Amino acid sequence: MANPYFIVSIETVPIEIEKYINLDEDSKRELLNPIDSKIIAIGIRCQNKNKIFCGENEKEILDKFWFEWNLITKGSSYNLIIGFNISSFDIPFIATRSFINGNIISPFSLKQMIDLRDKINAYRYGKTRGKLKEYASLLKLKTSEIEGKDIAKLYSDKDLDKIKSHLSDNLKVIEGLYKRAVETNIIKINRW
Repeated sequence: MANPYFIVSIETVPIEIEKYINLDEDSKRELLNPIDSKIIAIGIRCQNKNKIFCGENEKEILDKFWFEWNLITKGSSYNLIIGFNISSFDIPFIATRSFINGNIISPFSLKQMIDLRDKINAYRYGKTRGKLKEYASLLKLKTSEIEGKDIAKLYSDKDLDKIKSHLSDNLKVIEGLYKRAVETNIIKINRW
C-alpha cells in the first residue's frame, strides 16, 4: 500500500429526532439526507489511529474535521480518501452540511476517493446487497453490536460514548476491507 490514505466515516441523525424515533422504517430512511438530518460524529483513521469528532454542535464537529483533513493532506495532494459508501453518502453529506453551516472546506478531487462498496461490487448499477457489517462478518472482522438504526436512539439518550465506539470499530473494519481489496486487486477495478 504505497499510496498514503486516510479513512472517513460519519454518523447522522434526523434534526427532528423525537418525531423520527416513532416512524416506520421507510419513513425513517427518507429522512436520512443532508436537508432533514445532521452529522453527530465524524471519524478519521490515519496511520493506525482514529480521531472521532462527536457531539451536538455540528458546526464545531465539521470545523474540527476540516482542520484534521488539512493537517493530513497538507503538502500532499496524493492522499487517498477511503470509505464505504463514501461517494454516495459520507462525502456528499459532509459537503452539504458544511455548506449549510457555513464551514470552510478543504478542496479535494473525487479522483482521490475510493469507495470500497463501489469497488467490491465492480460499480454495479442500482441497489446492491452488502452492508459494512455484512462484509465484516464475511471477512471475520470485529464489529460493534450497534446497528446504524440504533444511532438515533443512542443520540437521543445522550450515549455519545457508544456512538464513538461504534464509529471507531467501523473505521477499523473499513481499513480491513481496504487491505483485502488491495490484496485481491479489487482496488484496481475502475469505472472507466
